[in-house]
Amino acid sequence: MSEDLMGFLMKLLAIAIYLAIGAFVSWIFYFMKRRELFGGYTGGFAVGIVGALIGGFILDKLFLDITIKVLSFLVYDTGVNIIAGIIGAYIAVYIMNRLGHNKERKKF
Repeated sequence: MSEDLMGFLMKLLAIAIYLAIGAFVSWIFYFMKRRELFGGYTGGFAVGIVGALIGGFILDKLFLDITIKVLSFLVYDTGVNIIAGIIGAYIAVYIMNRLGHNKERKKF
């Protein structure tokens, strides 16, 4: 494969990882913790993705060494810092939850 194609595929993998992190964190809040989020699961998913991206960029320098040791196969190829992304997504969805007054989701 050419180097341009590999670079493109690594960027797609990085986007997929950030999407997965956002989906996972919003799933935890919405289904496991049963908390009401603005916009339901979809709103939590969007905020989780934005939080994962922001956390990935801001906290990247702090947790890069830990991530390289634990999950080196993903960090070297894609440049995604998974630990920083999870922390950023969790903080963003937590703030979203607190803005909604930490309401428990109604059971239908």
